[in-house]
Amino acid sequence: MMPTIHGVFYDISPHWDVEKAKGLDTLVYVTEGKVHYQVEGRLMELTKGDLLFIPSTYTRSWKNDIVEGHRKYTVVFENNERTYQHFVENEIVSFKPRKSAYYEQRLTFLNEQWLSKRVFHEELSQNILLELLIMIAQEKAEWHTSPVKETSVRDMQEYILQHYRRNITIEELAALIGVTPNYVTVLFKEVLGITPIQYLHQTRINNAWNLISTTRMTIKEIAEHLGYCDQSYFNRMFKKWMGIPPSRVKKT
Repeated sequence: MMPTIHGVFYDISPHWDVEKAKGLDTLVYVTEGKVHYQVEGRLMELTKGDLLFIPSTYTRSWKNDIVEGHRKYTVVFENNERTYQHFVENEIVSFKPRKSAYYEQRLTFLNEQWLSKRVFHEELSQNILLELLIMIAQEKAEWHTSPVKETSVRDMQEYILQHYRRNITIEELAALIGVTPNYVTVLFKEVLGITPIQYLHQTRINNAWNLISTTRMTIKEIAEHLGYCDQSYFNRMFKKWMGIPPSRVKKT
């Protein structure tokens, strides 16, 4: 059985807060900035890359940071007993996912499907959400990775997120964490399941989708802004990660 989705939202610097509420499961992923959640008296500060799962039985509220705005995806849905069998249990889960760029990519695609109301959008949306829930459960079960390796990869992730618009080399990442270039890719893939170059492209394409959806920049301008000198290469990479060409997103 699939979860029943009640709403998929992408908040861009929202000017409102949400008072106490409960009754539906909630999945939150922050893409920019900072936001404050309170769940059953537990205060949590979420920043870029943080994921939060709140079961329906918990009272929750959130408010903006007084200094820094934020952007976040929020999915509210209703589960059934079979949905969580061997997956996410009835508990609060908050962490920075290893494959943060992939989470953002899937949530971006989920949001697009939910808003477009295309044929089979409900079925596709449910499958994407279930995939995310399984990934959360999988990552929870694998939280035994060496803290040193986790820290090294987190440092590389942060470096890529800060400099993704230019061509980052493996040698740069190796110097950052003090290992050999050959070990960088091995370490990154062991912890995140993808290579640093794949992560770089995912980060760029996620930002491309948001720029296409929220600005009047042309596709050529966006490609150049994100470090792609060849627009045709950008188009191929976009379709590879998102499943559709950027021109279709622009039309939508």
